[in-house]
Amino acid sequence: MKSLERKSNFELLRILAMCIIIMIHFCSAADLTSFGLQGMSGHILGGIIVGIGNIGPGCFCLISGYFGIRFSKQKLIKMELMMIFYSLFETLLLYLFFPQEMYDTVLIEQLIKSLIPFISRKYWFYSCYICLFIFSDYIQKFLDNLTERDLRVFLIISLTIFSVLPTLFYFEIVQDSGKGIVQMILLYIIGRYIRTYRDVSPAKWKCFILLLLLWCLNTLSILHPIQFGGITHSLCRDNSITNILITILLFYIFKSIDVSFQLINRLTANIFAVFALENASTHILAQLMLDYELQVSGTFIAFFLIILMVFGIFLLNSLIGVIREFLLSRMDQFIIRLLVYGK
Repeated sequence: MKSLERKSNFELLRILAMCIIIMIHFCSAADLTSFGLQGMSGHILGGIIVGIGNIGPGCFCLISGYFGIRFSKQKLIKMELMMIFYSLFETLLLYLFFPQEMYDTVLIEQLIKSLIPFISRKYWFYSCYICLFIFSDYIQKFLDNLTERDLRVFLIISLTIFSVLPTLFYFEIVQDSGKGIVQMILLYIIGRYIRTYRDVSPAKWKCFILLLLLWCLNTLSILHPIQFGGITHSLCRDNSITNILITILLFYIFKSIDVSFQLINRLTANIFAVFALENASTHILAQLMLDYELQVSGTFIAFFLIILMVFGIFLLNSLIGVIREFLLSRMDQFIIRLLVYGK
């Protein structure tokens, strides 16, 4: 299967996915009441954000599946070296800004996790992505032995077990709410299926309307969740079928966009830095808001301010990635040569 050249439209989707992740984490850390949004206005804005807030990881997996992953030891070591650096840097930031929470035993635990980020699962998405990266060649061999009908049946059964049933009945077999390797492999395979059998460009307006309807459905499930016993159930978990459909529709919308802009491609070159540091960045920014008692009036102003902060976090963390690459790229190459070739 021939590879595709990655275009700016997919890089733009990766930026959007990362910004959605930052936004949901920032709103969780800051609490919308920090903006002076009380009562229904804050509740509605929170519902709108959460309604689409968990599709970010799925977008990355779908894009990876569409283009395919090729395993290499060099890239595996490079990713681990980057994550060790960013994880240690994140721990340092949290220690500087939240010393009362990073006391001795917590600090030691975080330092140990930072030195082995894959094994420690300090970042669930990274650990699961590395597993996907390692098994990608075997997944492709499995897919190559399936007919289109077999693969379609496999996806229907998998989606029913791991997405549709948990969406309808709350309970799930894997019990990770879609934040795990099963969900990632499933979305990766959907991406491979689209690339092989459904590489079309449906009407953007149809996709957009259906996406909005599903987004509204998710938002309503947050504003008016289903409650039974001690359980509160909404449609916004990562493995919700509505979120998976939103992810696929968003992918098709961006797939049909023809854009080529070098700056977009450069921004995604340091997506690892943005991903690894966004947790510390969102918590630090949220704390600064509380310290300075930042408040705004109006839901739209608050939403606009959140967007600005999200892009600010993205750009700042990207800059840190650029600086790291400039300072440590030669050391990375030396370690890779030493571990792979023994010289």
